[in-house]
Amino acid sequence: MSFTSEPSASETLLAGLPPVVRERVRPCSAGETTGAFVLVWMRTAVRAHENPALDAALLAADQLGLPVFVYHALSERYPYASDRHHRFILEGARDVAQQLADRGIGTAFHLERPGHRGPHLRTLAERSALVVTEDLPVPPLTDWTIALRNAVDTPVWVVDTACVLPMQLVDRGFDRAFAFRNQYRAPRAVRLKRAWRDHPVTRPHFVPADLPFTPVDLQNANLADLIAQCDIDHSVAPVPHTRGGTKAGRERWEAFRDGGGLERYASTRNAAQKDGTSRLSAYLHYGMLSPLRIARETAARIGRGPEKFLDELLIWRELSHAWCSHQSDLHNLEVLPDWAIESLEARQHDLRPRRFSLERMARGRTGDRLWDACQQSLLLHGELHNNVRMTWGKQLLQWTDGPEHAREVLVDLNHRYALDGRDPSSYGGLYWCLG
Repeated sequence: MSFTSEPSASETLLAGLPPVVRERVRPCSAGETTGAFVLVWMRTAVRAHENPALDAALLAADQLGLPVFVYHALSERYPYASDRHHRFILEGARDVAQQLADRGIGTAFHLERPGHRGPHLRTLAERSALVVTEDLPVPPLTDWTIALRNAVDTPVWVVDTACVLPMQLVDRGFDRAFAFRNQYRAPRAVRLKRAWRDHPVTRPHFVPADLPFTPVDLQNANLADLIAQCDIDHSVAPVPHTRGGTKAGRERWEAFRDGGGLERYASTRNAAQKDGTSRLSAYLHYGMLSPLRIARETAARIGRGPEKFLDELLIWRELSHAWCSHQSDLHNLEVLPDWAIESLEARQHDLRPRRFSLERMARGRTGDRLWDACQQSLLLHGELHNNVRMTWGKQLLQWTDGPEHAREVLVDLNHRYALDGRDPSSYGGLYWCLG
């Protein structure tokens, strides 16, 4: 007599995916797939091509004989919501809406603002057969995913769209790059050589007839007017010279790749006074660019520059993603190594003769010329050179009440002003400043 239970419908769906897609899918819940469509909850893979979450949904929908619908929304309630972040996200949303239309994939965009609020994601999820979203292991995204999973009976999948080597294949949170590089050298090389092929759209364009909200026409909307209606921080202005979206991201990447930046990268990347980096972090954070494609195009080049850039992209960046995926609370100093915690605790009560308010630090008015220049650059450009960010971050231990206060200020300043804030690489860099 066998006591083995039959697999659920969603487990059968997962088993039917090609291995290259299946290895990226992490089911958050199982269940029956009885809805009318497959719902893609788009958040951090804001692109219509080389998007594993979108492909997982299309493949599952083909098995079910259902259409795919992409729900893309922007809340007022994410931490540090501001004109800066909203503008960049909306510009990306405009691009991807057109890309999805060109592929024949139905989508609708919802912007939360007065008169346009409601539990629309939950409503759509309850009507769907399966919800597919991206796997980015940072708050509040992980919390929101768990909340949806707990609120509906519909199966929920999260898909790694951010890494060449899928995070769930990494068995622990590495804190040393050389160990991560060496242990996964072979599987990383296999995936680097593999071209990602978009799954074809086999069903007619579909948008539910009775949407619970009025979609925003992004192609014709005045983004500034829309942003002004939102209940967010209007004191943090957009970065006019860094537009959001796949088109702007590709232009920046191609200028770096073909204009000599990639070839010079190994020799110029550490010099903050030179334009020696790609400045792609915000586009990678929101998935407006495919890291799979960036990695392949880099690997096709020969030289120290491409080799070093690939090391930063595949080792240091993906180390942070894998590390974050193994942490239960990224807003807790307990994620630091024991030696770092001991060192910070030993110095916690040292005299700190210079202390500044958060407002004074945020405005870059401490009187420390180097630090103020760093902070004012962050205010103006929405980004910091990686080496500069380390110098900027380490200084806060001397100006705050202790390591926990320093962590709070680091997170606030980085996430509020940096376009790539709230990214696994951000958390990796900020905690490097503390240990």
